Amino acid sequence: MQEMSARHRAPSSSKEKGQKVPKVDLAAVRELVEPVVIAHGLELFDVQWQSTHHGQVLRVVIERPMGDEDAVAPVESTGPEGLTPIAGVALEDCVAVSRDLSTVLDVEELVDARYNLEVSSPGLDRPLQSARDFRRQVGRLAKVKLLEPAADGQRVLRGTIVRVDDESFEMNVDGNLHQVRLSNIDGAKLVFELPQQPKKRPSNPRKGGTAKGKKKGRSRRK
Repeated sequence: MQEMSARHRAPSSSKEKGQKVPKVDLAAVRELVEPVVIAHGLELFDVQWQSTHHGQVLRVVIERPMGDEDAVAPVESTGPEGLTPIAGVALEDCVAVSRDLSTVLDVEELVDARYNLEVSSPGLDRPLQSARDFRRQVGRLAKVKLLEPAADGQRVLRGTIVRVDDESFEMNVDGNLHQVRLSNIDGAKLVFELPQQPKKRPSNPRKGGTAKGKKKGRSRRK
């Protein structure tokens, strides 16, 4: 994940030490941040306000846009092999967006506290929430937890995302197609599997190639 962090200080009216950390209107922050991200040719994925050991963090997650022409994949698709990789966000993008956001946030003063601003791209374990998120991952393996069980009783589906529309998506689970409503998702994320290495066959000690040690015998006294 590419990440840029810039230090921010609260305006003079901010809280004194010992007071509770103020709540942040993330909807207002998102409304302010999104035009700045779009101006850089990027998309806003998420805005988060978090407490860490290093203080408060306003985390802005950005990603590169993707066309809808890739919103359908063959039913036979079982993983990322052969798929065109999505161009990721570069470190330079994070730096540029962070610089402009710092200026805008200082002027508007939506956050009345000391905090760190972090601009980053989604990681490999990114959650899948909206139809746009699922469109970006068509043809890839995902794990989806359901609020209500599927027709066959499963509450957790693990399969390939096949097709996506505005309200639902299709998954290929072991050769069976499941239609899943976005409103029925309790949680979803991508699944990455490392290719299995072929196991080495154990060598046969009876065949050549093994070194024989000398047998130790009792020394004879003359």
